[in-house]
Amino acid sequence: MAPVAPVGRSRAIQLVQEGPLPISLGSPHPTVMIVQQDGKFRIRELVVDRDAAEAAAAAARRSRSPSWMPEHYYALGKPTGQIFAEGSTKAELVEAMGTMTWPEHW
Repeated sequence: MAPVAPVGRSRAIQLVQEGPLPISLGSPHPTVMIVQQDGKFRIRELVVDRDAAEAAAAAARRSRSPSWMPEHYYALGKPTGQIFAEGSTKAELVEAMGTMTWPEHW
């Protein structure tokens, strides 16, 4: 997973309307995810369990696999952090996305 450019609000809205979830957002690495969770549609912060990341990095060093890179760390992120926007339907989430403050790095 190489660093990616921000998706932007308009494209994120289009992805929610047209495609399946989840959708990762963030640049240079994913920091939030658009998910359907607990009967709601949400934009939620990705949280990396520090202990799991340290264990994975140690395992990579022991196996002499390719070096542990930021991409490996961010791939461990789970949508369990702060909820930035939420709706009961995709349409409600899209409405919230249209009016919320949109971080440039998403």
